[in-house]
Amino acid sequence: MSLSPIRAFRIAILAGALSVFAGAALAQNACLTNQPGALPADSKALLEKELPADAQAGFEGYGSPVVASPFATFKPAHEKPFVIGYNNSFSGNAWRAAALAQLESDVEKYKKLGLVKDLIVTDSNGDISTQIQQMRSMIQRGVDLIISIPGSPTAMNGVIDEAFAAGIPVITLAAPVTTANAINVDTNGYLIGKTMALGLVQKLNGKGNILTIQGIPGTSGSELIKAGGAAVFNNCPDIKIVADLVGQWSNSTAQTAVLQQLSTNPTEIAGIWQQGSMFMGTINALEQAGRPIIPVTVGNPDQNALAYWHDNLDKGFSTVGSSNAPGAGMDVVFRTGMRVLLGQGLKVSNVVVRPPLITAETLKDWYKPDFTINSTGVGEPPSGTWMPDSILDGYFTSPAALPQ
Repeated sequence: MSLSPIRAFRIAILAGALSVFAGAALAQNACLTNQPGALPADSKALLEKELPADAQAGFEGYGSPVVASPFATFKPAHEKPFVIGYNNSFSGNAWRAAALAQLESDVEKYKKLGLVKDLIVTDSNGDISTQIQQMRSMIQRGVDLIISIPGSPTAMNGVIDEAFAAGIPVITLAAPVTTANAINVDTNGYLIGKTMALGLVQKLNGKGNILTIQGIPGTSGSELIKAGGAAVFNNCPDIKIVADLVGQWSNSTAQTAVLQQLSTNPTEIAGIWQQGSMFMGTINALEQAGRPIIPVTVGNPDQNALAYWHDNLDKGFSTVGSSNAPGAGMDVVFRTGMRVLLGQGLKVSNVVVRPPLITAETLKDWYKPDFTINSTGVGEPPSGTWMPDSILDGYFTSPAALPQ
């Protein structure tokens, strides 16, 4: 029995509507749920071969080269206690201060345990030639381990290779270098951006106009975080980025940029995704412009942002955050270095942390009562949660617990 033309037309219209509805539902689902990304193509086979799944998870979308570690069979030139050098490119902000404070704390602890003899600290004040010379001086002094925050991903490769030839491991913090002879401890910036973006769009139920605020365009850190955010926003057709602003990871710069945008564009904004260190400047701009206080993501996370969030929870303020913790990151560097010196055999060149999502439910684990909106420090994660030993073990051929 054939359908009448009218009935056939109605069925076709209904089928088309159902198809559109199904497509919209699929798009909404892709926007609001985590879409797993890929391991870096050039290191995928290595990572899958050498690392367990919980360690591999930190490498999604990771942007720095990863190779087999030349320290897989390393033995130090000297017996313990060890001399450690800290080769810093500058120390002029709270993040760097927190990293150094954690290193000094770890060194004091391990002096008492008989593993560390001394810590030598240098600061090149932003001059890469000086930093290279300071590392070369450490090599000549015969230190056992060098921890560094290099001022360039490439300029220090030569002196790091010199350290390797002298039997001295160099471990970087949050500033990977491209020589295969270094050990890079890092937090995955791509996942910081992705984690905060997914949390924000979930808060907005996948709809609304937003502003994005990047750090310093062109730098690897800023570009990686931005790419992670884009991986989410590109799956959200109803999230409209009204403007992508530059905040230079500075509250004052971000405040100026956001205020100018709001003053010249009356479009209603539902949320703001900022990379980090720009939260209070963004909030101040909203207040100055007479706009509603909307979700502004919390990067790093800065103590002032955690304080504002905590103090305004009962007023309805709601947001999400993520972390690139300096103290906890330095502790991973130190634990990695001790394991290498003790001959545990590092498998790959990079040790990468998968950053957490901070929510209203976990805020209490990050906030401290002495934090205020005028605090200048960086919040640290709950003890034992940042690259726990259970995951760090997977990076080594012969893992063993460090003395406590």
